[in-house]
Amino acid sequence: MNKKQKNLTNKGFSLVELIIVIAIMAVLIGVLAPQYLKYVKKSKVSTDIQNAEAIATAINVAISDGQTVQTSPISGVADGTATVTGVEGLDKLPASKVDSTYNWIITWDGSKGVTSITLDKAAAGGTHVQIYPDASAYQTANQ
Repeated sequence: MNKKQKNLTNKGFSLVELIIVIAIMAVLIGVLAPQYLKYVKKSKVSTDIQNAEAIATAINVAISDGQTVQTSPISGVADGTATVTGVEGLDKLPASKVDSTYNWIITWDGSKGVTSITLDKAAAGGTHVQIYPDASAYQTANQ
C-alpha cells in the first residue's frame, strides 16, 4: 500500500493548477503588451527626431565649412534613396522609423543654416509635420 501512495503523490501538477498559471500569464500579457507597444512607438518617434537633428547638424557643419550644398530645400523619399550632395557624412536620407512612406523636406539658407525639417506623408494629401527645430507636433501626432 505504501508503494501506491508514493506513486500518487509524485504525479505533478493538477489540471486546476495549470489553468490558474495560464490565467495569470494571460492577465500579465494583457497588462504588459500595450505598455510594450507604446514603448516601441516612442522609441521610433525618438529615432526620427534624432535623425532630423543629425541631418540638421550635418548640413549646418557643411554650410559653416563653406561647402557648396545642394539648393534648399531637399525633398526626398524616406526609403533612403534620396541623395544629398555637398554634405559629408550624409549620402542618403534615412528612412522614417514611424512610417516608411514619409518624405523628408529639409529647408535652409546660407546664413542661418537649417530652418526646418518636416516629414511629409504624400499618401495623406501632403500633410506636413514639423520635426525640427520643434518636434512637439510630431510627437503629438504619433501618440
